[in-house]
Amino acid sequence: MKTNLREFQNIATAGVFNSTQPQTGGNLRLNSVTQTLTALREEDPAFDKVIVTQRFERGRLVASAEAMASRMFVLMSGRVNLLCTNNEGRRLVIATLEPGAIFGEGALGTTSDPNVFAEAAEDSAVWTIPASEARSMTMQYPILGWGMLQTYGMRLMQVENSLEDVAYKKLPERLAALLVELDTDQSGTIKGVSHQALADRLGTYRETVSAILRDFKRQGLVELGYRRIKLVDTETLRDVGGLWEW
Repeated sequence: MKTNLREFQNIATAGVFNSTQPQTGGNLRLNSVTQTLTALREEDPAFDKVIVTQRFERGRLVASAEAMASRMFVLMSGRVNLLCTNNEGRRLVIATLEPGAIFGEGALGTTSDPNVFAEAAEDSAVWTIPASEARSMTMQYPILGWGMLQTYGMRLMQVENSLEDVAYKKLPERLAALLVELDTDQSGTIKGVSHQALADRLGTYRETVSAILRDFKRQGLVELGYRRIKLVDTETLRDVGGLWEW
């Protein structure tokens, strides 16, 4: 039996707007976006006709600032960083998006930041919707608007956390916390992340990050390789980064 698509969308969106049960986190909610959209594409030819799937390797440009203003993007797998640059060319990651995130609000006719662009943080699959279709699609398929709302919330939370870290933590503390965060599979090894990528996340210079990492190495906290960082003493890094479990 095929899924009732309208019912599927209502179930997905009701989780945030109507639920009296505690939520288990934004990523879980965004996962429901990918599930719903996958079902929509399989069962609704009109929806499928509009969607274009693109795949990007780590480090590749997903969307320029101009593209962010003219297309809607749906991250189906992988991770994507939203970045901005200043007049000196320094890069800053302002948000890291997970599967289910919807971005490119400029496609809906709203003002978009001319300095923000998207880059693949890891190998990623992205759906694109042209601006000519984005507004009508969002009205016809409420899950798109709901996913964008959830993405806004996640981005705001990341910005708030970053501002708090900048205000209360020194750079070595922030780097230690970032290393623990990037060890997503808790294997103790971070692969494919350059010193420049870490600097972009922290809003500083690559040379500064490299110097702190060398100091961590001297303390026996990490081992360094080419695009590879092994966390030797994760517990101490957690303490340095102010990451305590309550």
